Amino acid sequence: MRFTVLLLLITTIVIGVSHSARESKGALAFNDKITADELISKHVDAIGPARDRAAAGARLAAGTTRVTFRSRGVAQADGGAVLASDGPRSMVTMKFESSQYPYEKIGFDGNKVTAFQLHPGEYSRLGNFIRSTPEVFKEGLLGGTLSSAWPFLGFPDRKFRLEIGGLKKVNNRPAYEVKYIIRGGSDLSILLYFDAETFQHVRSVYRKVLPAQMGRAAANGSTTGDHVGESSAQQSSTIYELTEEFSDFKLEGELTLAHTYKLKFEQVGASSQTSEWVMTLVKFAFHQQIKSADFDVSTD
Repeated sequence: MRFTVLLLLITTIVIGVSHSARESKGALAFNDKITADELISKHVDAIGPARDRAAAGARLAAGTTRVTFRSRGVAQADGGAVLASDGPRSMVTMKFESSQYPYEKIGFDGNKVTAFQLHPGEYSRLGNFIRSTPEVFKEGLLGGTLSSAWPFLGFPDRKFRLEIGGLKKVNNRPAYEVKYIIRGGSDLSILLYFDAETFQHVRSVYRKVLPAQMGRAAANGSTTGDHVGESSAQQSSTIYELTEEFSDFKLEGELTLAHTYKLKFEQVGASSQTSEWVMTLVKFAFHQQIKSADFDVSTD
């Protein structure tokens, strides 16, 4: 049995463990003149001391998950989730008691981005989106600070620049909006949000717009449930938007990390669907030994 499946089996039981939260350093005045460098410096300090960030190494986070699909109706399923990362490599895996939707697996092994095939040649909507936008993984963005691949933890080979967009509201709290721009170009719009008081990363939004003809091609391809009528697709573009939400920050080891992780994937166009995964993470482990091959999630 593969490494990731073994990990998923342990998440069927939620273990209630109390965590000691890092003491607040006091409310800071919101600075609408803050630079990107200042913001990121405060952000990484909010994760934990530099020595502890560097020493955490490969890590695992496990817990339970609930998925909700909304299209013409609503369907739900419960299961277990495991997030794993080691340097630039990372993956998100979920297991459900469903023959039609047994797994959601997406990962990056340092070279290629993969997703689990629900059936030969057929991927979930999320899996198909990630395969078509590999920069989400290659830049180390997916999973936020739960992942060792988070770009602000020190990866000099990555080429990006940041633009501060000012203060916005995230869950009724002020947050700095930052545009993440991949040098070399990308058709993916990436916005990151950092709490204006704690400087924790609380949201990421990835948005891609396909013209009508391209939207039709993607819809009639290998994505489960994305089939739309050709004539309808020709009349409108298709918008794909993936949103990550991070909350319930608590101390794990020497790092302050989110314990609730939400993924929401929306397709808006001739055919509209919404998928949402809510993960409650209860077990964390650091300094793990994870094989590089385990980050290729294309098979069991």
